[in-house]
Amino acid sequence: MSAAIDVLVAEAHARQALPPVEIRRLLRQRVGISQQELADALGVSRPALSRWESGDRSPRGASRLAYSEALQRLAERG
Repeated sequence: MSAAIDVLVAEAHARQALPPVEIRRLLRQRVGISQQELADALGVSRPALSRWESGDRSPRGASRLAYSEALQRLAERG
């Protein structure tokens, strides 16, 4: 049972991993999406997204997972 939990936790962590700060803005810009557009899609404010991109703050909870998934999809498209 604990091995299954370890795998589950590892998978959850991988989904929530964020690329380095230097890459986050580049991923978004490379596909031509503005901060406001991505913020709207994630349901957060543009200043919050700006802080995540600069590394001043880090998203938590559902916002972290959504941001992580968005960045992963942007990386796949670019």
